[in-house]
Amino acid sequence: MTERIRAVIVVGAIVAVVVLGYTLFLRPWLPQYAAVRAVQNENSTWTVTLQLYNSNGALASETYRIANDNGKTSLLYSATGRSGLVTKQFDVPLAGPEGTFLFEQLRADGIWDLDDKPARPNPKQLVVIEVGQVLGDEGGSRAFTFTDPEYWATTSSLEYKVGMPKPGSSNAIDIGAGVARRDGRYLKLVREIEAFGPPSVLDAESRIRIDFLKNEAARLRRGHR
Repeated sequence: MTERIRAVIVVGAIVAVVVLGYTLFLRPWLPQYAAVRAVQNENSTWTVTLQLYNSNGALASETYRIANDNGKTSLLYSATGRSGLVTKQFDVPLAGPEGTFLFEQLRADGIWDLDDKPARPNPKQLVVIEVGQVLGDEGGSRAFTFTDPEYWATTSSLEYKVGMPKPGSSNAIDIGAGVARRDGRYLKLVREIEAFGPPSVLDAESRIRIDFLKNEAARLRRGHR
């Protein structure tokens, strides 16, 4: 066998291997790769907002807004004093995947599932949580409200469903079995959002609260003179 024939056989074998590899492995994978790239390139945004309205204390309200725009996360914190005349806030970009981790944790803890809770008499705090997400051409948003999340996390009260009496019953109304009202998920969502951010951001939030506390204390002292 001459060198020329050997070369032709080697080249032919290489071509056969390349063609076989493309047919068996690469060609079936190309549509999947295109689909994956299409998903990666889709518009993806989400926003979580926590609003706290306090009945007493130096802070009348606080707002936390965490947003993710195609992988870029930002956090806004805003606080308004009791007089309603002064608001302090900041809006900062955040690096890293922690925002995505938080969003998935909030999803697991019920941010898309929890319903409004009835307002308690003379509540200490009103809470509003909003969430919205867009992926490609689809998206959704929702909001729910509740008061005093610590109460819902610790209450031993029961809820009774009242309905019309069953046929033949001598009762004026039908009262079902009591259902426990305790649900710690509301408080957990609040605390997870409040605790989100690097130490520098949490420290900045704390300094704003301290400033309002000092100002409120000074105002009260002036009022007693």
